[in-house]
Amino acid sequence: METIKNAKEIINQDIEETPPVEFITSGSTMLNLALSQKGKTGGWARGRIVNVVGDGSSGKTLISLELAARFYYGMQGNKSYNFPDVKKVQVIYNNVESVMDFPVQEMYGDDFYNNIEWINLPFIEKTGRDFSNRVFNLKKGESLLYIIDSWDALKTEGNYEAFQESAKKDTKKKDGYNLDKQKYGTQEFFPSICTAMDKKDVTLVIVSQVRDKINAMFGAQKIRTGGKALDFFTHQVGWLRQVEKLKRVISKQDVIYGVKVEVNVKRNKVALPYRKAMFTILFNYGIDDISSMLDWYFGPKTKPAVKALDFFSIPFKGDPDGFVNRNDLIDFIEKNNLEEELQDEVEKKWKQIEKKAQPNRKKKF
Repeated sequence: METIKNAKEIINQDIEETPPVEFITSGSTMLNLALSQKGKTGGWARGRIVNVVGDGSSGKTLISLELAARFYYGMQGNKSYNFPDVKKVQVIYNNVESVMDFPVQEMYGDDFYNNIEWINLPFIEKTGRDFSNRVFNLKKGESLLYIIDSWDALKTEGNYEAFQESAKKDTKKKDGYNLDKQKYGTQEFFPSICTAMDKKDVTLVIVSQVRDKINAMFGAQKIRTGGKALDFFTHQVGWLRQVEKLKRVISKQDVIYGVKVEVNVKRNKVALPYRKAMFTILFNYGIDDISSMLDWYFGPKTKPAVKALDFFSIPFKGDPDGFVNRNDLIDFIEKNNLEEELQDEVEKKWKQIEKKAQPNRKKKF
Protein backbone atom coordinates (compact mmCIF):
# COMPACT_ATOMS: atom_id res chain seq x y z
CA MET A 1 0.00 0.00 0.00
CA GLU A 2 2.93 2.31 0.67
CA THR A 3 4.06 1.89 -2.95
CA ILE A 4 0.63 2.88 -4.24
CA LYS A 5 0.54 5.91 -1.95
CA ASN A 6 3.92 7.11 -3.16
CA ALA A 7 2.91 6.60 -6.79
CA LYS A 8 -0.27 8.58 -6.20
CA GLU A 9 1.70 11.44 -4.67
CA ILE A 10 4.03 11.52 -7.69
CA ILE A 11 1.11 11.52 -10.13
CA ASN A 12 -0.62 14.36 -8.30
CA GLN A 13 2.59 16.34 -8.19
CA ASP A 14 3.08 15.93 -11.96
CA ILE A 15 -0.47 17.05 -12.63
CA GLU A 16 -0.07 20.14 -10.50
CA GLU A 17 3.17 21.11 -12.23
CA THR A 18 1.83 20.57 -15.77
CA PRO A 19 0.12 23.69 -17.15
CA PRO A 20 -3.40 23.09 -18.48
CA VAL A 21 -3.91 22.76 -22.21
CA GLU A 22 -5.20 25.95 -23.79
CA PHE A 23 -7.43 26.14 -26.81
CA ILE A 24 -8.26 28.39 -29.77
CA THR A 25 -11.97 28.54 -30.45
CA SER A 26 -13.13 27.00 -33.71
CA GLY A 27 -16.07 29.39 -33.97
CA SER A 28 -18.48 26.53 -33.29
CA THR A 29 -19.52 25.66 -29.75
CA MET A 30 -20.45 22.13 -30.83
CA LEU A 31 -17.08 21.61 -32.52
CA ASN A 32 -15.33 23.05 -29.45
CA LEU A 33 -17.10 20.52 -27.22
CA ALA A 34 -16.19 17.60 -29.46
CA LEU A 35 -12.56 18.73 -29.56
CA SER A 36 -12.02 19.70 -25.93
CA GLN A 37 -15.14 19.08 -23.79
CA LYS A 38 -15.37 22.86 -23.41
CA GLY A 39 -17.82 25.15 -25.16
CA LYS A 40 -16.81 28.80 -24.73
CA THR A 41 -13.16 28.23 -23.81
CA GLY A 42 -12.49 25.11 -25.87
CA GLY A 43 -11.54 24.34 -29.44
CA TRP A 44 -8.33 23.45 -31.25
CA ALA A 45 -5.30 22.81 -29.03
CA ARG A 46 -3.00 25.82 -28.88
CA GLY A 47 0.70 25.20 -29.38
CA ARG A 48 0.08 21.81 -30.98
CA ILE A 49 -0.24 20.17 -34.41
CA VAL A 50 -3.84 19.61 -35.48
CA ASN A 51 -5.26 17.95 -38.59
CA VAL A 52 -8.51 18.83 -40.41
CA VAL A 53 -9.57 15.96 -42.67
CA GLY A 54 -12.45 15.77 -45.14
CA ASP A 55 -13.63 15.16 -48.66
CA GLY A 56 -14.68 17.81 -51.16
CA SER A 57 -17.27 20.37 -49.95
CA SER A 58 -16.99 19.17 -46.34
CA GLY A 59 -15.83 22.57 -45.05
CA LYS A 60 -12.09 21.98 -44.52
CA THR A 61 -10.92 25.33 -45.86
CA LEU A 62 -13.77 27.23 -44.22
CA ILE A 63 -12.99 25.61 -40.86
CA SER A 64 -9.38 26.73 -41.30
CA LEU A 65 -10.39 30.28 -42.23
CA GLU A 66 -12.79 30.47 -39.29
CA LEU A 67 -10.02 29.38 -36.94
CA ALA A 68 -7.63 31.92 -38.49
CA ALA A 69 -10.16 34.74 -38.05
CA ARG A 70 -10.90 33.83 -34.43
CA PHE A 71 -7.17 33.63 -33.75
CA TYR A 72 -6.42 36.95 -35.45
CA TYR A 73 -9.17 38.94 -33.73
CA GLY A 74 -9.07 37.22 -30.34
CA MET A 75 -5.47 36.34 -29.52
CA GLN A 76 -4.02 39.86 -29.18
CA GLY A 77 -3.38 40.62 -25.50
CA ASN A 78 -4.11 37.04 -24.46
CA LYS A 79 -2.81 36.06 -21.02
CA SER A 80 -1.69 32.45 -20.87
CA TYR A 81 -0.58 29.72 -18.46
CA ASN A 82 1.86 28.33 -20.99
CA PHE A 83 3.10 31.30 -23.01
CA PRO A 84 4.00 34.97 -22.55
CA ASP A 85 1.26 37.59 -22.92
CA VAL A 86 0.56 38.01 -26.62
CA LYS A 87 1.84 41.30 -28.03
CA LYS A 88 1.83 40.35 -31.70
CA VAL A 89 -0.28 37.92 -33.73
CA GLN A 90 0.95 36.22 -36.90
CA VAL A 91 -1.27 34.18 -39.21
CA ILE A 92 0.35 32.44 -42.18
CA TYR A 93 -1.93 30.73 -44.69
CA ASN A 94 0.01 28.47 -47.05
CA ASN A 95 -2.52 28.12 -49.86
CA VAL A 96 -0.77 25.24 -51.57
CA GLU A 97 -3.70 24.58 -53.89
CA SER A 98 -3.63 28.22 -55.14
CA VAL A 99 -7.44 28.37 -54.94
CA MET A 100 -9.57 30.49 -52.63
CA ASP A 101 -13.20 30.64 -53.69
CA PHE A 102 -14.54 32.19 -50.50
CA PRO A 103 -15.29 35.95 -50.28
CA VAL A 104 -12.81 36.26 -47.43
CA GLN A 105 -13.02 40.06 -47.10
CA GLU A 106 -16.80 40.02 -46.96
CA MET A 107 -16.91 37.19 -44.43
CA TYR A 108 -14.07 38.17 -42.11
CA GLY A 109 -13.33 41.83 -42.85
CA ASP A 110 -10.67 43.87 -44.65
CA ASP A 111 -8.49 44.02 -41.53
CA PHE A 112 -8.21 40.23 -41.43
CA TYR A 113 -7.71 39.86 -45.18
CA ASN A 114 -5.02 42.54 -45.44
CA ASN A 115 -3.01 41.43 -42.42
CA ILE A 116 -2.93 37.70 -43.01
CA GLU A 117 0.17 36.57 -44.88
CA TRP A 118 -1.06 34.54 -47.83
CA ILE A 119 1.72 32.40 -49.31
CA ASN A 120 1.98 29.61 -51.85
CA LEU A 121 4.77 27.09 -51.23
CA PRO A 122 4.03 23.99 -53.33
CA PHE A 123 6.99 21.91 -52.12
CA ILE A 124 7.06 20.12 -48.79
CA GLU A 125 10.77 20.94 -48.34
CA LYS A 126 10.18 24.68 -48.85
CA THR A 127 7.18 24.55 -46.52
CA GLY A 128 9.30 22.84 -43.89
CA ARG A 129 12.08 25.41 -44.20
CA ASP A 130 9.65 28.34 -44.16
CA PHE A 131 7.77 27.07 -41.11
CA SER A 132 10.97 26.24 -39.21
CA ASN A 133 12.51 29.65 -39.89
CA ARG A 134 9.38 31.43 -38.68
CA VAL A 135 9.39 29.35 -35.49
CA PHE A 136 13.11 29.92 -34.86
CA ASN A 137 12.69 33.68 -35.35
CA LEU A 138 9.57 33.96 -33.19
CA LYS A 139 10.11 36.46 -30.40
CA LYS A 140 8.74 36.49 -26.89
CA GLY A 141 5.14 37.69 -26.89
CA GLU A 142 4.50 36.62 -30.51
CA SER A 143 1.86 34.02 -31.29
CA LEU A 144 1.95 32.17 -34.62
CA LEU A 145 -0.77 30.25 -36.43
CA TYR A 146 0.45 28.43 -39.56
CA ILE A 147 -2.03 26.70 -41.88
CA ILE A 148 -1.10 24.27 -44.67
CA ASP A 149 -3.99 23.86 -47.11
CA SER A 150 -3.52 21.18 -48.14
CA TRP A 151 -1.01 18.47 -47.29
CA ASP A 152 -2.13 16.47 -50.32
CA ALA A 153 -1.20 19.29 -52.72
CA LEU A 154 2.40 19.44 -51.46
CA LYS A 155 4.99 17.72 -53.62
CA THR A 156 8.68 17.03 -53.26
CA GLU A 157 11.27 19.01 -55.17
CA GLY A 158 12.78 15.78 -56.55
CA ASN A 159 9.43 14.48 -57.73
CA TYR A 160 8.65 17.72 -59.52
CA GLU A 161 12.07 17.84 -61.19
CA ALA A 162 11.57 14.27 -62.40
CA PHE A 163 8.16 15.21 -63.76
CA GLN A 164 9.58 18.20 -65.64
CA GLU A 165 12.38 16.08 -67.08
CA SER A 166 9.98 13.41 -68.29
CA ALA A 167 7.72 16.06 -69.83
CA LYS A 168 10.58 17.71 -71.73
CA LYS A 169 11.87 14.41 -73.05
CA ASP A 170 8.38 12.97 -73.52
CA THR A 171 9.43 9.84 -71.64
CA LYS A 172 8.07 7.90 -68.71
CA LYS A 173 8.95 9.41 -65.36
CA LYS A 174 11.65 7.52 -63.49
CA ASP A 175 10.54 5.48 -60.51
CA GLY A 176 11.77 6.09 -57.00
CA TYR A 177 10.05 9.33 -56.05
CA ASN A 178 6.63 8.03 -54.99
CA LEU A 179 7.63 7.67 -51.33
CA ASP A 180 9.86 10.75 -51.10
CA LYS A 181 7.15 12.92 -49.59
CA GLN A 182 6.14 10.35 -47.00
CA LYS A 183 9.79 9.69 -46.11
CA TYR A 184 10.56 13.40 -45.77
CA GLY A 185 7.51 13.96 -43.58
CA THR A 186 8.28 11.03 -41.29
CA GLN A 187 12.05 11.40 -40.98
CA GLU A 188 12.61 15.17 -41.27
CA PHE A 189 9.57 17.44 -41.34
CA PHE A 190 7.63 16.36 -38.27
CA PRO A 191 10.55 15.42 -35.95
CA SER A 192 12.29 18.73 -36.74
CA ILE A 193 9.26 21.00 -36.35
CA CYS A 194 8.19 19.30 -33.12
CA THR A 195 11.60 20.11 -31.66
CA ALA A 196 11.41 23.68 -32.96
CA MET A 197 7.86 24.18 -31.59
CA ASP A 198 8.76 23.11 -28.05
CA LYS A 199 7.67 25.84 -25.60
CA LYS A 200 6.89 28.20 -28.49
CA ASP A 201 3.47 29.80 -28.97
CA VAL A 202 3.01 28.13 -32.35
CA THR A 203 -0.01 26.22 -33.65
CA LEU A 204 0.20 24.25 -36.88
CA VAL A 205 -2.95 23.31 -38.81
CA ILE A 206 -2.67 20.72 -41.57
CA VAL A 207 -5.59 20.24 -43.95
CA SER A 208 -5.93 16.78 -45.52
CA GLN A 209 -8.10 15.33 -48.25
CA VAL A 210 -10.03 12.09 -47.79
CA ARG A 211 -9.27 9.24 -50.16
CA ASP A 212 -11.26 6.08 -50.84
CA LYS A 213 -9.47 2.96 -49.67
CA ILE A 214 -9.27 0.76 -52.74
CA ASN A 215 -10.60 -2.81 -52.35
CA ALA A 216 -11.42 -2.21 -48.69
CA MET A 217 -13.52 -5.17 -47.53
CA PHE A 218 -13.05 -4.54 -43.81
CA GLY A 219 -12.13 -1.62 -41.57
CA ALA A 220 -12.07 2.02 -42.61
CA GLN A 221 -13.42 2.80 -46.08
CA LYS A 222 -11.79 6.23 -46.12
CA ILE A 223 -8.15 7.15 -45.54
CA ARG A 224 -5.96 10.25 -45.77
CA THR A 225 -2.44 10.47 -47.12
CA GLY A 226 0.60 11.27 -45.00
CA GLY A 227 1.50 7.86 -43.68
CA LYS A 228 1.99 7.15 -40.00
CA ALA A 229 3.53 10.57 -39.37
CA LEU A 230 0.16 12.34 -39.25
CA ASP A 231 -1.13 9.63 -36.91
CA PHE A 232 1.84 9.96 -34.57
CA PHE A 233 2.67 13.67 -34.45
CA THR A 234 -0.80 15.26 -34.43
CA HIS A 235 -2.68 16.03 -31.21
CA GLN A 236 -6.19 16.45 -32.62
CA VAL A 237 -7.60 15.02 -35.85
CA GLY A 238 -11.11 16.01 -36.88
CA TRP A 239 -12.71 14.13 -39.78
CA LEU A 240 -15.40 16.15 -41.54
CA ARG A 241 -18.21 14.96 -43.76
CA GLN A 242 -21.14 16.74 -45.33
CA VAL A 243 -24.41 15.21 -44.15
CA GLU A 244 -27.04 17.53 -45.61
CA LYS A 245 -27.50 20.36 -48.08
CA LEU A 246 -29.72 23.15 -46.76
CA LYS A 247 -32.15 24.60 -49.26
CA ARG A 248 -35.15 26.89 -49.42
CA VAL A 249 -37.62 27.73 -52.17
CA ILE A 250 -37.16 31.20 -53.66
CA SER A 251 -39.38 32.27 -56.58
CA LYS A 252 -40.38 28.63 -56.99
CA GLN A 253 -36.74 27.56 -57.27
CA ASP A 254 -34.81 25.35 -54.85
CA VAL A 255 -31.76 27.29 -53.69
CA ILE A 256 -29.03 25.64 -51.61
CA TYR A 257 -27.80 28.17 -49.03
CA GLY A 258 -25.65 26.05 -46.73
CA VAL A 259 -24.63 22.62 -45.53
CA LYS A 260 -24.63 20.61 -42.34
CA VAL A 261 -21.29 19.07 -41.45
CA GLU A 262 -20.45 16.34 -38.97
CA VAL A 263 -17.06 16.12 -37.30
CA ASN A 264 -15.67 12.94 -35.81
CA VAL A 265 -12.64 13.59 -33.60
CA LYS A 266 -10.87 10.29 -34.25
CA ARG A 267 -7.64 11.27 -32.53
CA ASN A 268 -7.37 13.45 -29.46
CA LYS A 269 -4.45 13.68 -27.04
CA VAL A 270 -5.91 16.58 -25.04
CA ALA A 271 -9.48 15.38 -24.38
CA LEU A 272 -11.76 12.38 -24.92
CA PRO A 273 -11.48 10.93 -28.45
CA TYR A 274 -14.22 9.76 -30.81
CA ARG A 275 -16.60 12.61 -29.98
CA LYS A 276 -18.94 13.73 -32.75
CA ALA A 277 -20.70 17.00 -33.34
CA MET A 278 -22.84 18.57 -36.03
CA PHE A 279 -22.67 22.20 -37.10
CA THR A 280 -24.12 24.38 -39.84
CA ILE A 281 -22.17 26.31 -42.47
CA LEU A 282 -23.91 29.11 -44.36
CA PHE A 283 -22.49 30.19 -47.71
CA ASN A 284 -20.79 33.62 -47.64
CA TYR A 285 -21.23 33.72 -43.85
CA GLY A 286 -19.39 30.84 -42.25
CA ILE A 287 -20.28 28.75 -39.22
CA ASP A 288 -23.77 29.40 -37.85
CA ASP A 289 -23.03 28.75 -34.20
CA ILE A 290 -26.46 29.63 -32.79
CA SER A 291 -28.38 27.44 -35.22
CA SER A 292 -25.98 24.55 -34.59
CA MET A 293 -26.50 24.75 -30.83
CA LEU A 294 -30.28 24.94 -31.16
CA ASP A 295 -30.36 21.91 -33.45
CA TRP A 296 -28.37 19.87 -30.94
CA TYR A 297 -30.20 21.10 -27.84
CA PHE A 298 -33.79 20.89 -29.10
CA GLY A 299 -33.45 18.61 -32.12
CA PRO A 300 -33.38 19.87 -35.70
CA LYS A 301 -37.13 19.44 -36.32
CA THR A 302 -38.57 20.44 -32.95
CA LYS A 303 -40.02 23.87 -32.17
CA PRO A 304 -38.56 24.91 -28.80
CA ALA A 305 -41.24 25.64 -26.22
CA VAL A 306 -40.96 28.74 -24.04
CA LYS A 307 -40.65 26.65 -20.89
CA ALA A 308 -37.50 25.14 -22.33
CA LEU A 309 -35.95 28.60 -22.56
CA ASP A 310 -36.09 29.41 -18.86
CA PHE A 311 -32.28 29.58 -18.78
CA PHE A 312 -32.38 32.90 -20.66
CA SER A 313 -32.24 35.95 -18.38
CA ILE A 314 -34.65 37.78 -20.71
CA PRO A 315 -37.99 35.99 -21.23
CA PHE A 316 -39.46 35.68 -24.69
CA LYS A 317 -42.72 37.61 -24.98
CA GLY A 318 -44.33 36.05 -28.00
CA ASP A 319 -46.37 33.06 -29.00
CA PRO A 320 -46.93 31.07 -25.77
CA ASP A 321 -46.70 27.81 -27.71
CA GLY A 322 -43.19 28.51 -28.89
CA PHE A 323 -41.43 30.21 -31.75
CA VAL A 324 -42.93 30.18 -35.22
CA ASN A 325 -39.60 29.09 -36.67
CA ARG A 326 -35.91 28.97 -35.89
CA ASN A 327 -35.24 32.40 -37.35
CA ASP A 328 -37.51 33.99 -34.70
CA LEU A 329 -35.50 32.35 -31.95
CA ILE A 330 -32.16 33.24 -33.54
CA ASP A 331 -33.24 36.88 -33.91
CA PHE A 332 -34.33 36.93 -30.28
CA ILE A 333 -30.97 35.56 -29.11
CA GLU A 334 -28.89 37.92 -31.27
CA LYS A 335 -30.86 41.07 -30.44
CA ASN A 336 -30.62 40.39 -26.72
CA ASN A 337 -26.98 39.18 -26.77
CA LEU A 338 -27.92 35.83 -25.27
CA GLU A 339 -25.33 33.76 -27.14
CA GLU A 340 -23.21 33.05 -24.05
CA GLU A 341 -26.25 32.00 -22.02
CA LEU A 342 -27.12 29.51 -24.74
CA GLN A 343 -23.51 28.29 -24.79
CA ASP A 344 -23.63 27.73 -21.02
CA GLU A 345 -26.80 25.66 -21.28
CA VAL A 346 -25.48 23.59 -24.19
CA GLU A 347 -22.20 22.89 -22.39
CA LYS A 348 -24.10 21.94 -19.24
CA LYS A 349 -26.23 19.42 -21.15
CA TRP A 350 -23.18 18.05 -23.00
CA LYS A 351 -21.32 17.44 -19.73
CA GLN A 352 -24.37 15.77 -18.17
CA ILE A 353 -24.38 13.30 -21.04
CA GLU A 354 -20.64 12.75 -20.76
CA LYS A 355 -20.95 12.12 -17.02
CA LYS A 356 -23.57 9.43 -17.60
CA ALA A 357 -21.27 7.78 -20.12
CA GLN A 358 -18.47 7.33 -17.58
CA PRO A 359 -18.14 3.90 -15.89
CA ASN A 360 -19.93 3.65 -12.57
CA ARG A 361 -17.29 1.54 -10.90
CA LYS A 362 -15.56 1.33 -7.58
CA LYS A 363 -12.36 3.38 -7.54
CA LYS A 364 -9.20 1.32 -7.86
CA PHE A 365 -7.14 3.36 -5.42
